[in-house]
Amino acid sequence: MSASISRFLLLAILLGLAPLAGAQSFSNWIGGLFGTPEAGRQARVDSLFANLPAGQGPIREADRAWFVYSGNATSVDLAGDMSGWNPSLALSHVSGTSFWFREFLCASTARLDYKLVLNDSQWILDPTNPNTISGGFGPNSELAMLDYVQPVEVLDHGYPACTRTTHAGFFSPQLQNSRTIQIVTPPGYPDEGTYPVLIVHDGQDYLSLGSLENILAWMAVERPQTRLPICVCIPPVNRSAEYDGNQQTAFGQFVMDTVIPFINQNYATAPDDPALWGTMGDSSAGDIATYLVGEYPQQFGRAIAMSPYLPAAQYARISQRPIEDFRFWMNWGTYDIATLLPLIASFRSMLEERGVTHQALEYEEGHSWGLWRATVEEGISFCWPRESAVSPEGRSERPGRMELRAWPNPFNGRLRIELGDHPQEAQLQIFNLQGQSVSMGLEQEQAGRWVWEPGELASGTYWLRAASGQQVSSRRILYLK
Repeated sequence: MSASISRFLLLAILLGLAPLAGAQSFSNWIGGLFGTPEAGRQARVDSLFANLPAGQGPIREADRAWFVYSGNATSVDLAGDMSGWNPSLALSHVSGTSFWFREFLCASTARLDYKLVLNDSQWILDPTNPNTISGGFGPNSELAMLDYVQPVEVLDHGYPACTRTTHAGFFSPQLQNSRTIQIVTPPGYPDEGTYPVLIVHDGQDYLSLGSLENILAWMAVERPQTRLPICVCIPPVNRSAEYDGNQQTAFGQFVMDTVIPFINQNYATAPDDPALWGTMGDSSAGDIATYLVGEYPQQFGRAIAMSPYLPAAQYARISQRPIEDFRFWMNWGTYDIATLLPLIASFRSMLEERGVTHQALEYEEGHSWGLWRATVEEGISFCWPRESAVSPEGRSERPGRMELRAWPNPFNGRLRIELGDHPQEAQLQIFNLQGQSVSMGLEQEQAGRWVWEPGELASGTYWLRAASGQQVSSRRILYLK
C-alpha cells in the first residue's frame, strides 16, 4: 500500500468518513510502525499527528480507544475513571520516536474522565483532545465513545430562566455554624400553586458543576410532563462529618427544624405531603439524602442518589420505612468507586424485594460530575411525573446496538451473561486489563446465554466483548473473591 493511500485511509478512519475495517484498524497502523526501520518511524508519527483532526483524540473505534501522545518523556501513564485515578495504565513507547500509545477496551457508550501523567509526576490534559469536563478538582480530559449521547439539557438554550435567591449566613443552631443556602425556583414560579421541594446536598456543586439551572430551564420547555421542584441547594460546612459521620443526626435536625420551616414560610409548598418532598445528593451526599428519606418518612417521599455511599445503617432505614407513595431513584457508573458497587448492588436488591417503586440505572461512566449532571433530569422526571406521564427508562442510546447484560456485577464465583436478540453467530470473549483473553471457564448454555466461572483468576476488573458481524458490544465486570 502506498504512503498516500495509507494516509487517506487513516484520515478517513479518524474523520469517520468510512466504516472501520474491524477492530484492528489502528492496530494495523501500530503494526506498520513497528515494521518500519527506526530511521523512518518518526516521519510516520509526525504524519499521524499532522492528520489527526482537532477533537479526534483519543482515536476511537467500536469498542476501544487508543490513547496517543508524542513528546519527550521517560514515562507516560493514563489515570482516570478507568483506573480509579491511579496512574497505573502505562502507555508503550516506540523506540526511535517520541510516540507513546495504549489500547483501552470499553463499551461504545462509555464516557470517562482522564489525564495523562508524564514522568510519574506531571498530570496534564490530553494534548490531542480539546474536550474537557469540570470536576471537583478542576478540568479533566473527556473520552466520549462513538455511541455516547451528550446531554443537551446542561446547555443554555436561551429558554426562560430560573430564579436563584441567595441566603447568606444561614445559621444552624443544631450544628452551631452558618452557610450560604441558594434556592432555585423553576421558570414560571409560582404559577402552579404548590410545588415539589428538592433538598439538594452538595448544592453549590449541583449549581456550578451540575448545571442545575440550565437543566430546570430546559425541562420547563422540553419536559412538560414533569412537575418541576423548588431546589434548596445546601452546601456542607464539614462534609464528611455532616454527610456520613458524627454530625449526620444534627445535620438531619438542621434540615428538618430550621431549613424546612423557612422554606414553608417563604415558598409555595405542600408542608404535609411527603410525595412532594425529595432529597438529592451525589457520593457521600447520596448517603445523607438516603438518611433523610429513611429517618423522616413523614417528611420525604422521594430520593435521588447518584453514585451513593450506602452503608448498612441506610440499608436498614430504607428496609424498614413505609413504601406507600415512596419513590427512590439511583444511578452509578460501571467505573465507579469499587467499594461502592457491592453496597449499591445489595441496596438495589433490597428495593426490589420490598417492592419499592424505584429506578436503578448503570452507565458506562465513572464517579464524576459528567455522569451526575447528565442524569439530573432523569431523577427529577422519575420523582414527579404528572399523572399522565410515563417515567423515563434512562438515557437514550443509538438504535441497532446489541445489549450485553451481566449479573450479578460485581460477582463472586459465577457470572451470568445474556446478549439481547441473541444472534446465533455471536462470539463472546473475556479479557483482562492487559487485553489478554481469559475466557477459560466460559460455557454457553443456549443461544445468547453464557455462564462464566473464573476459577483461580485474581480478583479485579475484566471485560466482556460480544461480536456479531459489524456489531460489537462490551461491558466491564468486577470479580471479587
